[in-house]
Amino acid sequence: MRPARGAGRVEHNGGHLFFRTAGTGEALVLLHGFTLDHRLWYPQIERLRSSFQVVAYDCRGFGRSSVPTGFYSPADDLRSVLDHLGIARTHLVGLSMGGRIAVNFATAHPERVASLCLLASDVGGYRFSFDWDPVGDTLEAMRAAWLAHDVFGGIRSSPSLFRQVEAMVADYTGFHWRADDPRESDLDAVGQLHRITARTSVVVGEHDLPDFHVIARLLADRIPEAALTVVPGAGHLLPLECADVCTELITRHLDGSGAGSWPAAPGPR
Repeated sequence: MRPARGAGRVEHNGGHLFFRTAGTGEALVLLHGFTLDHRLWYPQIERLRSSFQVVAYDCRGFGRSSVPTGFYSPADDLRSVLDHLGIARTHLVGLSMGGRIAVNFATAHPERVASLCLLASDVGGYRFSFDWDPVGDTLEAMRAAWLAHDVFGGIRSSPSLFRQVEAMVADYTGFHWRADDPRESDLDAVGQLHRITARTSVVVGEHDLPDFHVIARLLADRIPEAALTVVPGAGHLLPLECADVCTELITRHLDGSGAGSWPAAPGPR
């Protein structure tokens, strides 16, 4: 079911950013992962819209937002969405790439972040053990190779959910695979984590890839007000793969009970 909501676009830095918003209350912005878009968050929007002004937008180059045409900053794009909607301060929830953007924004604009919930997060400056650029002579071949990546191992066990992922990847332009991404460098982000002042929940699935467990522990150790939860049985795409558990964790985070409240399982170090 797709929750009824408003939609719009923000013109910024030579392009546009598509967003959806629903509900009223404190602001809550949901940031999607790489090759995905705002549709990732439909289960959470439906549940959280009764208590929050929920905003989900497509990052530059993804979904219905325009591709980069020159130098840009994903954190500045987020600021432009907030400014357009008149939001002075917000909770941020980010999956993977979305967590990386949330971390950068919280470092640059601490006064605008009420809290952070980082799900299977990436972070600038971490060197992954695998390549994010799939092999293929055509965009279609690259999409197929990407969908076969281990990062989607958990979601592939549910054909109906995997079809939702396939639909988002099918709408991804492939820009970041086929061009030099002119985004602002954030390779120093790992060294800036101590500057984050927002209360932070770090969440990772028990069966997520080892890199994301390393990052989760790094975030939890270096962000001053951070706590870590490992979700038993879960993989990388927490908002879809275990939507109810993920939404409950976000809800507990937002009401202040924080991470660490789910039974934790030891992840790879």
